[in-house]
Amino acid sequence: MNADDVRAYKRRWELVAEVERGELERMSPAQKFADLAMLVGVARALGGSADDDAETEQVRGRWNLLAERMGV
Repeated sequence: MNADDVRAYKRRWELVAEVERGELERMSPAQKFADLAMLVGVARALGGSADDDAETEQVRGRWNLLAERMGV
């Protein structure tokens, strides 16, 4: 890959993000909620949990450490 390839790749993903933003803007709140409920259902079916405070705190701690070391 050269610099032009990288720029073209980045531009294509910017276009994808633009289309997705437009789709989200046109979605009704009910559809957004339905999509969220579906994702939560998939996460639960795969053994995930939104209630694992210990794991959440561990991840937050890692992010805080990274931010501290990066000077952010």
